[in-house]
Amino acid sequence: MDIKKILKDTAVLLVITVVSGLLLGLAYEITAPVIAANQEEEKAASYRGVFTDAASFASREDLLEQAAGVMADNGITNVSVTDVMEAQDASGAVIGYALSLSTNGYGGELVIAYGYGVDGTSMGIDILVSSESSGLGSRASEPEFKDQFAGKAVDSFSYVRSGASAENEINAITGATVTTEAVTNAVNAGIIFGRYCAQNG
Repeated sequence: MDIKKILKDTAVLLVITVVSGLLLGLAYEITAPVIAANQEEEKAASYRGVFTDAASFASREDLLEQAAGVMADNGITNVSVTDVMEAQDASGAVIGYALSLSTNGYGGELVIAYGYGVDGTSMGIDILVSSESSGLGSRASEPEFKDQFAGKAVDSFSYVRSGASAENEINAITGATVTTEAVTNAVNAGIIFGRYCAQNG
């Protein structure tokens, strides 16, 4: 065994590893702001989708800081509020709040955009992040499911297998009860926190 050859090969591998690591770090530094900007634009588009009457949105960090306490005070442990935006009409009047709500679905993290009107109406939802099963839980993003939450002024939603008849009932996604429950729980948490925002914003 030639020690010089081993040391030379080790040095070459070390240089390759260090250079590769530096290049990966550089690539991350270059792409991270672009990825973050794209994610923010997707979120903004979702907010505009659930608040079609909004002319603008203003970040409400003050309300976001109170979210964990409000959730805890209401016994909500499985949903967290990750963003709060005040929806404003063209005159600047507050018409509601757009929230990002994070929970766990069947496949992992599930994040929804939820709109709460100052009059107590659920404006609708959009799926921001989903790891749900293709063809089952992923159907939460389809209008047939998500539109059931829009335009209703209820204290909470519940789901049934099919044949929803009450104002607060929605039809579950067939074969995706865990996803249905996760979205419904997130929306119900959104109603509670949206009401808090409307009263304290």
